Amino acid sequence: MKKTLLMLTGIILLLALVSCGPKEAAGPAEAPAAEINVLYMAQAAYQPEDVAGWARLFTDVTGIKVNVDFVKYDEQHEKVVASAIAATPTYDVFSLDLIWTAEFASKGFCVPLDDKIAGFKDDIPAPIMDAFVYDGKTWAMPFLANFQLFFYNVNMIKRAGFPGARPKTLEEMVEMMKAMKKRGIVEYPWTDSWNQKEGLTCEYVWLTGAFGGDTFDENGKPIFNEGPGLKALEFMVMLLKEGLASPKSLTNDEPAARDDFIAGQAAFTSNWTFQYGSLDDPETSKIVGQAKMGLLPVSKDALGKYPNDTASVSGFQGAAILANSNNKEAAWKWLRFCTSPVLQRAYLTEMPVWTSVSTSAYAATMDPVMDIKSKQIANVHHRPRVPVYTETSSILQKYIHQALTMKMAPKEALDKAKAEIEAL
Repeated sequence: MKKTLLMLTGIILLLALVSCGPKEAAGPAEAPAAEINVLYMAQAAYQPEDVAGWARLFTDVTGIKVNVDFVKYDEQHEKVVASAIAATPTYDVFSLDLIWTAEFASKGFCVPLDDKIAGFKDDIPAPIMDAFVYDGKTWAMPFLANFQLFFYNVNMIKRAGFPGARPKTLEEMVEMMKAMKKRGIVEYPWTDSWNQKEGLTCEYVWLTGAFGGDTFDENGKPIFNEGPGLKALEFMVMLLKEGLASPKSLTNDEPAARDDFIAGQAAFTSNWTFQYGSLDDPETSKIVGQAKMGLLPVSKDALGKYPNDTASVSGFQGAAILANSNNKEAAWKWLRFCTSPVLQRAYLTEMPVWTSVSTSAYAATMDPVMDIKSKQIANVHHRPRVPVYTETSSILQKYIHQALTMKMAPKEALDKAKAEIEAL
């Protein structure tokens, strides 16, 4: 998306303010040659080339050098832990997935930011802000309102004999997929990221929501082995058994699932907001002008349960400061800049965390799918926020994948997962 001169001017003015020190940040002035190290996800989020550009501009204006280490999502947790317990930390700032908030806060890995964010947190929706609260304190500045949406190939739907609108129910989608296979339009109409990583837990959470339920109850107890959770896994297994889902889904991560879709190898997929920018990219997409982004479908039995009859999964990210960083003031200046409303107005490929940005006339004009994203984010389901989340998710991933690879029946797999999680 091309940035206007006005937007760039706003970013430069923000940087000038940051370089002088934000009003809410107290303490001694930074040395002219301060340097910070940032850990960031090179996956489903703002793209590395964008973040690298922000860092260069920030350095030019503030004199604070920013070194950004881009790693895959599943490498982040280990790297944060290693830096947090080291005598000399590797990083000063890291992107915090909401699911790690309880763990990292309880272990003292990051610093609370309540005194710094008090003046502007009312402009951030409570569900996003609350995702980074634990034990009454806020441990990260909300950075990315990530969640999953539905991507569908209108051309393939029409060729299969349907009007071209997105399917509103999972059953309607299956009907379309069977017609596509029968007519030889596409071999595997569905693709996804079902490898044995965190993405698999996310896919399972939204599908459980699509069948009308949650994976854990309000007290953090697992309930996924019956009802909606069981139906969700049975649905995933059915797609594979009937040749509706690509076998590549079992090894795909999110970028790989996107690549399958924009290569014209699938008619449907669920993915994070980052995929929208790839649909009509003439350099990488083979389906330019053929695909759209919309609301995720739900089971017909779940119709009427949620506003707009859709369900999704949250993947909110925050920017946090490591407790053992020796450059906390410089780190806060970077946080204030990279999460700012001005910057997020300029990069609307991702959903802004700021209400004033997402509801602005500018956003509505520049982002034709802002209304869709606003409806979808209102229907997100969360993964459990527990201190042992990493272990919990690993168990879920293991047994769900066992069922998807036909090594275990769905009910048996989920029963075993529940028993192991309860034993943690």
